[in-house]
Amino acid sequence: MRLDRRDFLKVTAAATLPLAAPRLVFANATPTNSDVLVVVFQRGGLDGLQAVVPHADADYYRLRPTIGIPRPGTATNAAIDLDGFFGLHPSAAPLKPLYDAGRLAIVHGAGLETSSRSHFECQDFYERGSTNASQVSDGWVNRYLQSNTPDATFGAVAIGRAIQPSMRGPSPVLGISTIANFRLGTAGGRAAEIEQQIAGLYGASDVMGINARKALGAIDELAAANPSARTPEYGATYPNTNFGNQMRELAQLIKADLGLRAAAVDIGGWDHHENIANFIGPLLDEMSRTLVAFDTDLGPRMANVTVVTMTEFGRRVQQNGSNGTDHGAGTLMFLLGGGVLGRQVVRAWPGLRNQDLVNGDLKVTIDYRTVLAELIEQRMGGADLAHVFPGFAPGPRPGVFARR
Repeated sequence: MRLDRRDFLKVTAAATLPLAAPRLVFANATPTNSDVLVVVFQRGGLDGLQAVVPHADADYYRLRPTIGIPRPGTATNAAIDLDGFFGLHPSAAPLKPLYDAGRLAIVHGAGLETSSRSHFECQDFYERGSTNASQVSDGWVNRYLQSNTPDATFGAVAIGRAIQPSMRGPSPVLGISTIANFRLGTAGGRAAEIEQQIAGLYGASDVMGINARKALGAIDELAAANPSARTPEYGATYPNTNFGNQMRELAQLIKADLGLRAAAVDIGGWDHHENIANFIGPLLDEMSRTLVAFDTDLGPRMANVTVVTMTEFGRRVQQNGSNGTDHGAGTLMFLLGGGVLGRQVVRAWPGLRNQDLVNGDLKVTIDYRTVLAELIEQRMGGADLAHVFPGFAPGPRPGVFARR
């Protein structure tokens, strides 16, 4: 049986292999002095004032009289002190040993100065690396990759149901929902036959045929590497959640030595307008235990891995009438890895007095792109920052990454 063009299109549409761009041209090989970059996006708008509590700022408790996390040492559900001013939410307690070991840093008051409070628009701004949609159409990670293209099929991977906007653009990126589903989506025992038919359906110079063969080659490469056989090491235990399983599989891809240099993973559910105490705790626990498991699992490999978290905006400082918080501005970033200058909460703290707020929001004092600029310079082999973040001039570097 042969497949005609219509059959081929049906087969390729069914394949769980969302190639972001044809792997036709490689700009240049990945620099050897580049970490594996892992971008974790907390979709929904993380309340940074609950996750990392400014317990020494009395106005925090004035503005959050019923939802504020108690000062360290005052209750069983109190904040866990970090530096005498900030403390972790108790559900983020698993992160404290990483912080104490100097592997975790926090940048508070981070964000993007914009009047928008739309989830969709602000996520788009963050992932483009620009508030000017007419100026850029691709994502900041992809623009970095355009000058540091990984010379490997699995050099850049987006994990989830769709390729994250930060990864989209002309530099090749593979989309993976799960390792098990990275295969030709066909039922029965006809996969080998269909693969053979696809491989011979188009001529060598046909773009669709070339792309199809590259897709099949990626399937074969992943099957040969068999990353799923690499079980968690060093006693690491991942939460059995979507985020936990995705980070476990990401660790498997890194350990399979497939040349991975950049990856994106999402964890959603941070939009807590009501009863924030009931929802943020379980999410912080899931995120924290997952990051600890990832760090533990990779062991010595974490010396060359950097995890950076971001979210589209923070929350208003004053709690609302539903014991939640509404869309705001300043938030925070977690930074994890062997090259992180940890055990510090970096901030230019503006204060939480009414006159210190911007329309009721925590003022953004550190543009998130300045943090990423330092990351690229210190850990990712460098790049043209004017290309990665067009129209933006990074400020003084916060000093959170060691030179690789």
